[in-house]
Amino acid sequence: MHLAKQMASFERITDCENDLFDFSKKTSATFWIEDSNGSIIYPNDTSMETSSISSDYTVTFDEGDPFIDMQPSGKTTTNFYPVTLKNGESYTLAVQTDLFIVQQATKVLLSILPYVILMIILLSILCAWFYTRYITQPIVQLSKASKQMAELDFSGQCNTTREDELGCLAKSLNSLSASLSTALNDLKTANQQLKTDIEKEHMLEQQRVDFFSAASHELKTPLTILKGHLAGMLSGVSGYENHTEYMERSLAVVDRMEKLVKELLYVSKMEEPQKSEYKIVDFAEIFRVQIAAVTDLLEEKKMCLEADIPDRLYCEVEQAQMERAIQNILVNAIRYSPCNEWIRISLSEINGTIHSKIENTGVHVSDDAIPHLFEAFYRTDTSRSRNTGGTGLGLYIVGKIMEIHHANYGISNTSNGVLFWFEFPCKR
Repeated sequence: MHLAKQMASFERITDCENDLFDFSKKTSATFWIEDSNGSIIYPNDTSMETSSISSDYTVTFDEGDPFIDMQPSGKTTTNFYPVTLKNGESYTLAVQTDLFIVQQATKVLLSILPYVILMIILLSILCAWFYTRYITQPIVQLSKASKQMAELDFSGQCNTTREDELGCLAKSLNSLSASLSTALNDLKTANQQLKTDIEKEHMLEQQRVDFFSAASHELKTPLTILKGHLAGMLSGVSGYENHTEYMERSLAVVDRMEKLVKELLYVSKMEEPQKSEYKIVDFAEIFRVQIAAVTDLLEEKKMCLEADIPDRLYCEVEQAQMERAIQNILVNAIRYSPCNEWIRISLSEINGTIHSKIENTGVHVSDDAIPHLFEAFYRTDTSRSRNTGGTGLGLYIVGKIMEIHHANYGISNTSNGVLFWFEFPCKR
């Protein structure tokens, strides 16, 4: 068609020879030109150096060979194009194309088609594998993370930078994992605190049971003695004729019971929530007053007192309770020490902290008994304690008072005796 347009710009057919020659050279096609009567006017024997070749043959020029190898070709196709020259003459351009090259290419394609199909299949499988990996890898991570979450392991995270739906799902799963981890940790902490509170409550309940059991036992003994005395005197049992003597004994038992009941009431009052009245007092004066109160006990047992107490030492305490604690400590130290021994007291203030030591000589406490000395009704020697007239609640009350004042306290053996110590800040 392009050649036909070019020919339309010439006056004569002979002017088109160069274009026709180039066309023949480029396309390897057989062509001729017919006039309006159907006669072939081109090519002819004189117009071109090439001869017309039968359409049933294809010409192959072998480099270096002086002859033409003509081999049968396959099918051909012929197309006709009308051409009108510039001078108005009309012609028909016939172009005959040999299909040998097409058939040859078709055979080549058919021969390599299985390999092409195989390569396409392999390439498709490879592409599908990479695409599947690209799609399924985040899904595998999500599945692994969700499995860990199902096992209450929230350490795994979905590491992805994708912005599609899978990326949003991964971010949501990470957020859920972090929230569940925080909630689980809070729950564990609350559970541990609850467990601690329950154990503490059980311990307190057991202490209450043990306390009332011991209190009942302590009251049972004097009641039994008192009942025996009264029953003997009323029944005229032999040996109970002297009513005055047994009445005095019964009165002593009642006094002991009264003292025990007062101690129990004091302990019960301490266990109840109450508003303590803390105020700044002269702690040295409290010590001096309590020492003066036990002077008769010291003289009775012919014990010596050594006290290192400053003139003034102010601190913030609940005065009534602290007086009771110091009194119990001093009385306990005197009662459980042999005669002619020493009571040594020291009181000082160092860097805003009160330090006090009270030592009674001539006696030691077994190491196994020291941790139990502040328990209610605990006695290292039951028979000996009975003779002292104590209720078994003295050090228990001291411990409670020290705990109220947030003081550190304890009992230890020394080379000469037993030392009670305590320390607490001057100001609350």
